[in-house]
Amino acid sequence: MGVNMALEKPELIMAHAEQLFISHGFHGTSMQMIAKAAGIAAGTVYLHFASKEGLIRTIYRRAVTDMLGCLLKGYDPALAPFERYRSFWLNAYHELKEKQNLVHFKDLYERSPFYNEDDRLWADEQWKPVEQFYQDGIESGLLRNMPPCMLGYLSLGSVLSISQTQRVTPFEMTPELEEQLIRASWRAILAE
Repeated sequence: MGVNMALEKPELIMAHAEQLFISHGFHGTSMQMIAKAAGIAAGTVYLHFASKEGLIRTIYRRAVTDMLGCLLKGYDPALAPFERYRSFWLNAYHELKEKQNLVHFKDLYERSPFYNEDDRLWADEQWKPVEQFYQDGIESGLLRNMPPCMLGYLSLGSVLSISQTQRVTPFEMTPELEEQLIRASWRAILAE
């Protein structure tokens, strides 16, 4: 996938850096490689990002923010819990399926030595609307009594796995199959 050359320099730098970090890892990607890929001087990269670590963290935070934007698209807290969950699931499948780099970069960063306590606290704050959905379900007795993040992995985490599986083992995702998967993952988190 090519990077749009009409992007502003910081966006251009981040777009190329994200692709390079995913392909070569954080330690295997230099600021010089990023500058070359973006078609700019290395000094220009440093004008916008003081360090490689700062660039990496900026891309991570943008990835989390963008993922949440996809997940919460059209979210209506007035809907019944299953309908809100259905919205999350469909957004995760249809919106994030086309933005796999966000997911890959987020996972790469969170497994790296760059990820620290400040990042965790920041990410926890960002994910609060989704976590609150699960917490409300636990407190009402609707959902299993386990940490909200585990309910998220059991339910919405499966969507990301399905998207990745579909790339490796192509299958037709029909509306009927979507509905079966939504209901199956919902049942996985319901209280017994």
